[in-house]
Amino acid sequence: MAPVTRNRGPRAYSVDTGSGSRRLALAAVSTIAALGLAGCGLGGGDEEPEPTEEAAEPVEAAPLLEEALTDLAAYPALTAEGQVAPTVGGSIQETTLTVADGGASSGTVRANGIDAELVAADDKLFLRADEDFWLDKGVFGPDSDQFGGAWVRSSAEQAGINPQNTLAPPALSTILEGIGLEDEEAVEENLDDTRAYRIDLDGERNQLWIDAETNQILRIEIEELVPEGGETGPQVRLDLARADETAAEELYTGLTTTVEEELTSSRDARIEVSWDGQPAMECEEGPHCTWSGTVRDAGASGSGTVLVRMDVTFSQEEIGAQECSDNGALEAGGTLDLACDANYDITTPEPRTYDDIQGEARLSTSGLSSDQRQEMLTALAEQREATLSGGDEETGDTEGEGDGETGGEGTEEAEETGGE
Repeated sequence: MAPVTRNRGPRAYSVDTGSGSRRLALAAVSTIAALGLAGCGLGGGDEEPEPTEEAAEPVEAAPLLEEALTDLAAYPALTAEGQVAPTVGGSIQETTLTVADGGASSGTVRANGIDAELVAADDKLFLRADEDFWLDKGVFGPDSDQFGGAWVRSSAEQAGINPQNTLAPPALSTILEGIGLEDEEAVEENLDDTRAYRIDLDGERNQLWIDAETNQILRIEIEELVPEGGETGPQVRLDLARADETAAEELYTGLTTTVEEELTSSRDARIEVSWDGQPAMECEEGPHCTWSGTVRDAGASGSGTVLVRMDVTFSQEEIGAQECSDNGALEAGGTLDLACDANYDITTPEPRTYDDIQGEARLSTSGLSSDQRQEMLTALAEQREATLSGGDEETGDTEGEGDGETGGEGTEEAEETGGE
């Protein structure tokens, strides 16, 4: 049962207030290895590419990279598999993703041995995982006991990466091009039994490998994959492959089904929602009872705007229960006033008061309003058409997630404040 806040008054017109809250206890978190110094620091060891037996002559890197990036930008979709960390030296997560050219994404992330499903589209990102995943992330909220097994709108920091503005093929091509070359020569190496050219990009630990036969990018190791217009980004070590139009169509079909059938009851973990001080309950003749209070962002790293709902139940043994609710949008770092009332409207020959009226309030979050859900479906339909038509149509925004992610991964879009 989700945490509730209760108030109990000894008389109808003079009510003491109190509140109770419960937070999920932090699970013991195993020590997470910091990123190493070899390559990008993700993985390394025996997985590092080995030189070919006969050292080949280096080739000019610039034209090789230009051709590979042009090819990458034209992918309908790509698959990415490997390791990511939300920041340089941050906690490592194993990641497997399929990302379309418009940014629509689906896949999994694995942190400390716990898997989470990921879907992203229309500048929004959702995770679905067991309760242990969220305990391990140190996520708290009024309905965090409901996160296990549910779709939860999340930040790029919680997911490790925002694939919409970092791994969408055109966006990734632009990011890599912007890093620039460190070495003008590309060195031939044996990468997982594939003949490849290693290209050193600007920066101490930025490299990529290009297939010597197909001229497609096989692997990237980037210390900070900063999206266009961003300031920071995730650290990545990812194997890449082109996904064909069939795979892209399957991606869009799966995402559309998820949005239509499963995100209507999604939650939101981007802000730690909590009461700001004590809520108040008052009852007047009727009895007519009112509950009011202010909620706030109680965390230090919240992002975006979260839809918050308050459900209140007033009860008294003799006259029964009455309910009311209110909702609104809470911005990261801000506060939100909520209030509602219920009138028993009991008529008696003589005025009468009712002792011991109690009230309890339950706060909850919603990952999507009904309008936002419809906008998400519309965006998926438009991007699907653009992808499958070869990119002739507008693909929508892939430059920001809109979740106000930390790490320079997007800013919050204007959101509807209505609930479901």
